[in-house]
Amino acid sequence: MTRTAICLLALCLTALPALAEETPPHTIAVAGEVELLLPPDYATIELGVVTQGPLVGDALAENSVRMTRVIDAVKSLGISEKDIRTSTFLIQPKYEKILAGEFDTEAFRTIVGYFISNKVSVTVKDLTNVAKIIDQSVKAGANASGTVSFNVNGLTAHLDEARRKAIENAHHKAEVLTEAAHIQLGPAISITDNQADMSYNGRADLGSVETVVVTGARAPTPIEPGLVSIHSTVTVVYATR
Repeated sequence: MTRTAICLLALCLTALPALAEETPPHTIAVAGEVELLLPPDYATIELGVVTQGPLVGDALAENSVRMTRVIDAVKSLGISEKDIRTSTFLIQPKYEKILAGEFDTEAFRTIVGYFISNKVSVTVKDLTNVAKIIDQSVKAGANASGTVSFNVNGLTAHLDEARRKAIENAHHKAEVLTEAAHIQLGPAISITDNQADMSYNGRADLGSVETVVVTGARAPTPIEPGLVSIHSTVTVVYATR
């Protein structure tokens, strides 16, 4: 064997371990998921007043009077001022209608009136007051659609718990799959948090009213807090051997 051939053979043998190290191991990817159902700690209600009229001053004055009555009604039910904040305030002009085919991009449209919308967001810690607040605010003058959302305290801690349980679920799936395939489960080599999130449970058997439309005084408004649903999904890649 020539000296050149020996050198080439030695070079190839030296490269084999490095090539083996660069070859990715056999892997298995699994998704872990969990849903936590928790009783809500507080609710957030949006209440609004909408008025309109030919003069902005008149429409605004009427809106202000009615919204002041709404806020006073909410406070009378024990809601602190710090738990009431303005979420939306809008003054929008209403223009005269233009017939089809007569629209002129260069012409100014005449303002025929104004639309005023004022909404407040109310934080309610006593959930038994939610329906009362809605009913009393409607009696006081609230006439805009509102939403009711239920939330939990310590959301970060609950999301962390959901992530841990999702990892446990992923590991269980990986153990079942590798056992069935007669291979050994190795360590986790990557973990992806697929955005843990919180939503509101919508199953009728657990109770659910997420949105109410505030339109007028009727029978007492039925509100059921239900359970807050916290989801977490992770993707874990394990080595196998």
